[in-house]
Amino acid sequence: MRAAKATMLQTHPVQSVFKFTPPPVWYVTNGDLTVGPVETGLLVRGVEHGRVPDFCHVRAFSGDWRTLYGVREIAALGRKVSSEPSHEQFAEWGRSVERVRDEDEMCHTVTWLALTATSAESAMFHYRGRHGRTLFTRSVVGPMSNARLGYPLSEFDLVLRSARRGIPVQGPPYGPVEDELSKRFASSHGGVGAAAMIPIFVGGALAAMLELSRPGHAFRRSDLQRAERIAQRALRVQS
Repeated sequence: MRAAKATMLQTHPVQSVFKFTPPPVWYVTNGDLTVGPVETGLLVRGVEHGRVPDFCHVRAFSGDWRTLYGVREIAALGRKVSSEPSHEQFAEWGRSVERVRDEDEMCHTVTWLALTATSAESAMFHYRGRHGRTLFTRSVVGPMSNARLGYPLSEFDLVLRSARRGIPVQGPPYGPVEDELSKRFASSHGGVGAAAMIPIFVGGALAAMLELSRPGHAFRRSDLQRAERIAQRALRVQS
């Protein structure tokens, strides 16, 4: 009899009186550029790696703008040392970008997420749109000039030619193609110690190029692959 009661208790769990509340999502602005929505875990990760400046403001999906440290989880960071992103955090990033429907917002969000995922200092995203062939520079993120923003890439561009052949570009070491990529980031605050270009294909055709730079050592292949997956997920939703 007791065994039967125990079985009944196991098959009929007690319902909590507390209603499920989905985690908040945030919009982040530096005064010129606004990205989002992003989940709290991603926002914290960006702060930990220094990719979200202290002067940024945030607001919940429905709420008023507040200082960055108005978010409880960020205020609690203190002097916490950053660590590698978990698989759960990367999954959050993918889910957040899939919710974006506006094309310009998608470009900015993908660029920012890729910058955070790879610990890059600066990043650019070139995108053809839903039905075009020519790639335009749609987003520039980081301490660098945005003079290229809105302009098309030349079909004679060596980096674009590599992308159309499905060949990623990464330096060091440097050659003619890597040098041309580095020149795009010449105005980046910390200089170019490492640069990378990731071609993004959708349906067998080149849809976008993601370009990254930083003053430190070369990018890790695994980090570039994570950035590639983030962009692929976003573009599949857009196409």
